[in-house]
Amino acid sequence: MSDRPFKVLLNGRLVPSGEAAIGIDTVAFKYAAMVFEGIRGYWNETERQLFVFRLSDHARRLEDSVRVMGMETELGRADFSQAVLRVLESNAVAQHVHIRQMVYVEGNGEMFTRGPIGHAIVVTPKAGWFSGNSDGIHACVSNWQRISDASLPPRVKCAANYQNGRLALLQARSDGYDGAILLNSSGKVTEEPRGCIFLVRRGQVVTPKITDNILESITRETLISLLRDLYQVNVVERDIDRTELYLAQEVFLCGTGFEVVPVLSIDRHPVAAGKPGELTMGLRESYLKVARGEESKYGDWRTSVYPTARPDNVRVAR
Repeated sequence: MSDRPFKVLLNGRLVPSGEAAIGIDTVAFKYAAMVFEGIRGYWNETERQLFVFRLSDHARRLEDSVRVMGMETELGRADFSQAVLRVLESNAVAQHVHIRQMVYVEGNGEMFTRGPIGHAIVVTPKAGWFSGNSDGIHACVSNWQRISDASLPPRVKCAANYQNGRLALLQARSDGYDGAILLNSSGKVTEEPRGCIFLVRRGQVVTPKITDNILESITRETLISLLRDLYQVNVVERDIDRTELYLAQEVFLCGTGFEVVPVLSIDRHPVAAGKPGELTMGLRESYLKVARGEESKYGDWRTSVYPTARPDNVRVAR
């Protein structure tokens, strides 16, 4: 067992994390010309196997982000997937982890520079947000407006987009909330900066439409499938008014990092009894069982890192 940090994959080389650096004069640093994916790896102790959840879908979305943001590289989705598996296997990872894969403009040119392109992957231990916090979060509706496809395309994971959410979260934290829900220019609900939003109202599970300026979330898509297949619930994708949040029986957020997190109150209005809802917690458990390989269904969503079960020389990093 080792307490050394995991090595970083930087432009095809595995290097100690302290040696992974890019120049401060790069377009990535100066103009936030960087796209990324947050991916989860789940360790299954019974099978002695590390499963990466929906790896090919994350690779596809990263490829889309690279294309939309005008970065010139020969790297594609197959390269992105293989790079993730390489860094995990090389580090002999045997625990739950978060994987951040980044593609960025490494050159020191102008704002419109398309290359050269850098590629990096960082792996960090992560047990899960919800397991280390309270029963859920208390959120507010932010005064900040969600970016739109006419300004910065929300459907891709570009680093610059996240300044919008950062401002909302800074304000929310200053006002005593855990999270912030952003509205679009039409006053309709979009998402929380770290995850998509679902609510249960009048017997329906509803979520904003992709065209309401939300991320094309892989976790959102996963939950829609699980609700249909395991709970016989067809999710309604539609515009959602702010006041519907106050009237909902359940509200929850989802994302790769968040997984599934209950919202207990919004603008000091308790969601129902102010406790995690039954559907929310059941869905959370179903999601984790699928991601961790404890559920035989949806095997095509999981990618095994090791050809055979890992031996006992597990690798743990602080």
